[in-house]
Amino acid sequence: MTISLTVFSPTPIVLYIALILYGLLGKLAIDPVLITYVSDSVKEDVVAKALGMFNFFGMSSSVVAPWLTGLIGDMTGSKVIAFYISAILLVVAALLFIFVVLLRKDEQQTHA
Repeated sequence: MTISLTVFSPTPIVLYIALILYGLLGKLAIDPVLITYVSDSVKEDVVAKALGMFNFFGMSSSVVAPWLTGLIGDMTGSKVIAFYISAILLVVAALLFIFVVLLRKDEQQTHA
């Protein structure tokens, strides 16, 4: 919800509040879960490498997303399409995450 509020915020103050809420409720809530999942999913000797790759891709998206959003906005005259693309990517990522979790659960049950 806070993401959509950042896109459709009527005033800069609402935008600032939405960004702060996203940082507090979104990033602080999901990052520890993802870091724990990544740490538990790899062997002990490659945890640092896996977390480094996790951080690399997270930071890369922070660099690419604003540039790509601006490019889409310049090409189409609206950033709404970029918002829809990001929403679709989030749904796809969530479905892939669920698929991986279920696949790992089946693997663990098979080996047990």
